[in-house]
Order: sequence, then structure tokens, then C-alpha cells
Amino acid sequence: MKNLPLILCCFLLTGCPIHPLPIRAAIVSLKEDGQPCFKVTRESVTVNNQSRILSIVVNKESEDGYMREIWSSDDLDFPIKIVVPGQCIPVDYRFEPYQKYSVTIYTIVPPNQVETKRFWRARFELQNLKA
Repeated sequence: MKNLPLILCCFLLTGCPIHPLPIRAAIVSLKEDGQPCFKVTRESVTVNNQSRILSIVVNKESEDGYMREIWSSDDLDFPIKIVVPGQCIPVDYRFEPYQKYSVTIYTIVPPNQVETKRFWRARFELQNLKA
């Protein structure tokens, strides 16, 4: 009985158990032009297929071993790209082999519905990707 308040506090601090976790793994493969192709699964859209790409962030590992942001795309201007599961999401950055990258794709619709927000993340090195 002494541990009940502690267990209850831990449960409450972990967040709302009703909403799904927003972090997902992006699918990364190699395109014919030697650049990565980023895809998301069906979970990226809501029932009415209205999820949009809010932002894309590219990080690269620096010499000190930390990931640093090197490119980002804020698609706040219209038209906002629609997320289509299984199709490549364009990233206007030229990736180089033998570099460690992390790409995060933020999808959302509408902004006031927490359960529709998703963060799609992938870590990779270009030379390790397969077509």
C-alpha cells in the first residue's frame, strides 16, 4: 500500500494513455539517383487522409559526435504537402556517403488534435541503404 502513491504518480507523469505515441520509424531506401527515399506507413494519415507535412529536419553527425541540424524545410506556406503512405517524400538536400544522418518528418492535421501529430524518424548512412 505504501507504493501505491508512487505507482500512481509514475503512471500520471508518463502522459495520457489514450493518445498513441507520436514517434514512428520512417522507411528509408535508396533511389536510382543514389539519394535516399523517405516513406511513411499508413499510420501517417488520419481516417480521412488529411495529414500534411509540417516540417522536415535533417541532422548530420558532427566531428564531436553530436547530431547537428544542417537543413530544414518548414512548409507553412500553401500548398502544404499531403502525406501519401508508401510514396517518397521529397527532401531538397544532397546526402553524402560515409556521413551519419538523422531525418525527422513532422506530420500534423489539424493543429488542435494531438492524436494526429506524428514524428517520423530515420537514422542512416547513405552507403548502407538498399534500393
